[in-house]
Amino acid sequence: MSLKNKAITSFSWTLFEGVFGQGLSFIVGIILARILEPRDFGIVGILTVFLAISDSLVEAGFGSALIRKVDSNIKDYNTMFYTNLSFGVILYVLLFILSPQIAIYFDEPILNKLLKLAGLVLIINSFSLIQGTLLTKKLNFKTPAIISIFASTLSGLFAIYLAYNGYGVWSLVLLSLTKQSIWAILLWFTASWRPSLIYSRNSFKELFSFGYKLLIASLINTVYKNIYYIIIGKYFSSKSLGFYTRANQFQAPFSSNIALGIMKISFPILSTLQDDNINLKQKFKRFIRFSVFLNFQILMMIAAIAKPLILTLIGAKWTNSIIYLQLLCVSGMLYPLHILHLNLLVVKGYSNLNLKLEIIKKLILIPIILITVTISIKAMIYGLIIFSITEYFINSFYTKKLIGYSYKQQFVDILPFLVVSITTFLTVWSITFINIDFKTMLIIQLISGMLMFVLINEIFRLSEYSELKTILIKQTKKVWFKLKK
Repeated sequence: MSLKNKAITSFSWTLFEGVFGQGLSFIVGIILARILEPRDFGIVGILTVFLAISDSLVEAGFGSALIRKVDSNIKDYNTMFYTNLSFGVILYVLLFILSPQIAIYFDEPILNKLLKLAGLVLIINSFSLIQGTLLTKKLNFKTPAIISIFASTLSGLFAIYLAYNGYGVWSLVLLSLTKQSIWAILLWFTASWRPSLIYSRNSFKELFSFGYKLLIASLINTVYKNIYYIIIGKYFSSKSLGFYTRANQFQAPFSSNIALGIMKISFPILSTLQDDNINLKQKFKRFIRFSVFLNFQILMMIAAIAKPLILTLIGAKWTNSIIYLQLLCVSGMLYPLHILHLNLLVVKGYSNLNLKLEIIKKLILIPIILITVTISIKAMIYGLIIFSITEYFINSFYTKKLIGYSYKQQFVDILPFLVVSITTFLTVWSITFINIDFKTMLIIQLISGMLMFVLINEIFRLSEYSELKTILIKQTKKVWFKLKK
């Protein structure tokens, strides 16, 4: 199969997982938000910070190092597996010991018990990291997509059952723990690789010499992505953090999963072209255009329908989340571009430069946080938007030097999608000024938004739209044919 066909197939399965898997998680989140209180989501938001940081340490940058290494072998796989597992156990023990102090710091006693249970996910994830990495290296996204949807379904139903029976915040913790457990077990049994009693110091040194810079960069980035959870949870309240968390959970599944999907597909493909700058630039350009085509359209649509979306789906008790959601959609628009530009540095072997850029950007973020935290949560998100724009220019600075893809060329490629998304936003958002009930408003907005999206893209015939339409038609025909048989 050609590289192009592999990319299309990989994207098809990534899209399938995104639509169905994340769609299921989205529906589960809505049901849980109607049952539980904002404070419950705020407490889980605090948990998320410590688990996300620990998870970055468990992975330790080995996954990217292994994907990039063309001649990886059995020693590398086993060394990575046992190292990840050891890190997982050590970090869980550390979280277990520190959980009482964390609970005291945030003045939430229940965090003590929740962290001790939720931290088990670190050990569970470490068992399946090598299997997931090998599937990514082979551009096999079908297996993870199917497993993800199955895990989301079972864990979601379990969490809803717990919430209805009064388990409160525990239902959210067990949702994550159950999902990752099912994911790890099924990935283990569907993958052909099994660990053997092999550990190589040379393999560790080689992978870690490249991966440790990615690890530090990843840690810095993870802290940055979750710093607002810590600050809001500490200086405002768990309830306020709940409003922010719920708003972020409406937009993050789209921006983060588009970025993750593009990253999973682009990194192994671009790695094979690391020494061919002409083809590397063309592939990179395609990934840039496709990521903004999807992300701009979806996030602007969510921002436009934020008010009726929240009030209809999760109720008036979440009204404070509306403005947070609209602003977070703006800050999330550039997220896939950040990932792609940093990926290019790693592909070209500049993991040290990647680390330097992460340090520089976070030094810029500190004064923004210190100023805005004294004002309000909304002011903090405005600061996040300013930082996101600044971050884009910093991340993309070296792209011109590495593959000759300048700011001007990038702007020309991005502009059509920005115009389309803003046009769609203005059309859909204007409907909120009509005096109708929110359910009717949401339906009208969704229909008008989809019609506007199709109309504009049919007029301008953007290649990304045509390619996506072809993929969707092809996949629909395959499903229909299988159903008829």
